[in-house]
Amino acid sequence: MSTLVAIPVFNGAATLPRLLTEISREGITDILVVNDGSDDETSQILTELEVDHESHSLNLGKGAAIKTAADWAAKRGYDWILTLDADLQHPPDSIPFFLEAHEENTIVVGERLNLSPMPLARRFSNKITSLLLSIRTSVSLRDSQCGFRLIPLKLFSETRFFQNGFQFESEMLIKASLAGYRINHVEIPTLYGDEKSAMRNFRDTVKFAAMYLHSFLW
Repeated sequence: MSTLVAIPVFNGAATLPRLLTEISREGITDILVVNDGSDDETSQILTELEVDHESHSLNLGKGAAIKTAADWAAKRGYDWILTLDADLQHPPDSIPFFLEAHEENTIVVGERLNLSPMPLARRFSNKITSLLLSIRTSVSLRDSQCGFRLIPLKLFSETRFFQNGFQFESEMLIKASLAGYRINHVEIPTLYGDEKSAMRNFRDTVKFAAMYLHSFLW
């Protein structure tokens, strides 16, 4: 299987060099970073490290960055993309477990079993969205907010996605399930440091609710 590791990043200068070093230690060279309108030193770091990257002139959202990565990968003949965040919450040494779990027409999603290190608000949000998405898809989605995912690229050519922000990841699970894709899980550790999430709780909750309700018209 030909897999591209795709990293959407917004203002990731503090963590990106370490992440790329850890990915390289896993022997992985097929990497694309999508710089989603960062206004820190992310662009300079990507140039200095000579890593393949695409850049958005404006911050378009995590979903838009993943779609850019999928388009880049498809044009180069990859079959899968493996997405992980740039904030060091997704350990690169878990990548082999995703690759081992790949199956045709299946999305593999990371599952954090011990959520105690996660901030309380994020833990509550994750539980609620996972429950709602499980109801909508008739699939037990145990960690729907985890962005550590192995995704078949053909899903992007078969399905039209409208969300560009964090809601894209939920839209993907719903539309993939409706299209007959399976969703499996791989256990990963729960890692939280001092990094700040780009999610905005109230705004993103409203956007998720709007997307969720609209999904019943798909």
